[in-house]
Amino acid sequence: MMARSRDALPARIAGAGAALFGLVGLGLVASLVVGGWRVLGEPAVVANVLSNFWDPLKGRYGLGPFVAGTITVSVIALMVAVPLALATAVVASQNLSRWAKDILSRGLDILTAVPSVIFGWWGIQMVVPWVRAHTGGPGFSLLAAGLVLALMVLPTLGLFFFHALERVPRTYREASLALGGTPDQTLTRVVLRCALPGLVNGLLVGVARAVGETMAVQMVIGGNTTFPTGVAAPGATLTTQIVTDMTAFPPGTRGHAVLDVMALLLMVGMYVLVRLSERWGASA
Repeated sequence: MMARSRDALPARIAGAGAALFGLVGLGLVASLVVGGWRVLGEPAVVANVLSNFWDPLKGRYGLGPFVAGTITVSVIALMVAVPLALATAVVASQNLSRWAKDILSRGLDILTAVPSVIFGWWGIQMVVPWVRAHTGGPGFSLLAAGLVLALMVLPTLGLFFFHALERVPRTYREASLALGGTPDQTLTRVVLRCALPGLVNGLLVGVARAVGETMAVQMVIGGNTTFPTGVAAPGATLTTQIVTDMTAFPPGTRGHAVLDVMALLLMVGMYVLVRLSERWGASA
């Protein structure tokens, strides 16, 4: 009886930890809903919150500029990072020796752990002047933020893509080549197709990293709260605006409720990405 009780103890501890984790998550969502209900409960919430005008002094809290900034910066980052990460993963999985692959994998692991503020500082030193010289604008812009973010998500995407390609059995490649397929045909019609679920899973993780990044983006985006007129113009994202205004709006004010709504939008977006990732991972 005592032995059975000791055997059940680890399962009980794990169950209690899972339940506690679930309660914390539900509590977080509930706090955001309750905090933002002052805005969510308004009759014209869609017209007010999703407008393109942000002027807290006049009671205008449109999130359009920040939603547009979040999407623009993320798209720029992924357009730059995804092709580079996929090319790196393909070359590494096809042409490198085992020891070279280990070095590459460890290097990518290290780069994923670099603090975001370092990428932001590099962006101020290198990317902002480059954008200023080539666009004639201030340099601090959505484009600069997207390029800095591309460098940040590149190691993560490269690592996911590399492991996805490495999981394709070598016998599949050998069988394709033995049947007369060229290396390019083997890559596109066999390897990439077999690795597609893992590649999409990695892409969704990269999207989540891009959407949720704050510090590096905040340092180079410019912090403009009007609707962006182009990628070379300053802007803001949902995350950067939360950081900017979290000390300006004390709890209980309408501005603080709007920040809760912004955080809730980010959580809903992350939930959708996680569900999509689980769906593709299950189909792998």
